Amino acid sequence: MHTLHAAGKLAQLSPEKTLIELGCGKGFPAMFWASAFGVKVEGVDRSQAFVDYANSRAKLLNLQDQTCFSAQDLKTFSPTKKYDFVSFLGVGTDIYGGKRDAFDAFRSMLKPGGAIFFSEPVWTAKPVPAPVLQALRCTNDTFLTKAETRQLWRNLKLEELGCFVASKEDWELYVRAPLRSLKEMVLKPELAADASMFLEDFRMEHEAAGRDWDDVLWVVKFA
Repeated sequence: MHTLHAAGKLAQLSPEKTLIELGCGKGFPAMFWASAFGVKVEGVDRSQAFVDYANSRAKLLNLQDQTCFSAQDLKTFSPTKKYDFVSFLGVGTDIYGGKRDAFDAFRSMLKPGGAIFFSEPVWTAKPVPAPVLQALRCTNDTFLTKAETRQLWRNLKLEELGCFVASKEDWELYVRAPLRSLKEMVLKPELAADASMFLEDFRMEHEAAGRDWDDVLWVVKFA
């Protein structure tokens, strides 16, 4: 959570401001920011089960007045108001057709001067070793490097406020819940093969984290 706190502090989250998290999942980052900074948060995710969980957990944590989660498809989602912040963490910009289209969509959701939290892996260097690409089922073009990402910001007329490289501990916290579910699925014969494949993917990702790729949380705004 250190990374989320540092990013929220840099962006100046506060009780009088609003944030929308796109692809919020079970709402953990959103609820952390709401609790730590008092910011009003809305979360959108296509999974009704995840949204139900997020709303239930928010009520349990007494955050129901600061948070609201709804099930909607991001491909067709069109908010009726603007926000001080947009959060898009590890979802994949292909939902919008690519990075440029994604940031055009984020711009349309932001108030003037608003900021974006954006997170996705970056390669530490290119070319990426072939065995790593094979193990991760990726290509050199799947992700950018940090330098390439910064060039993207310049191309999109975005100002970088800061970036934070997630530690392995951050990564492990993020995947703890899905790993627990996968380990339970392995015990069910009809799900064992798929669950084992995903567990191996997580193992390979963990080994490569910090060596071949980093997960970076960027805070940017339109210049």
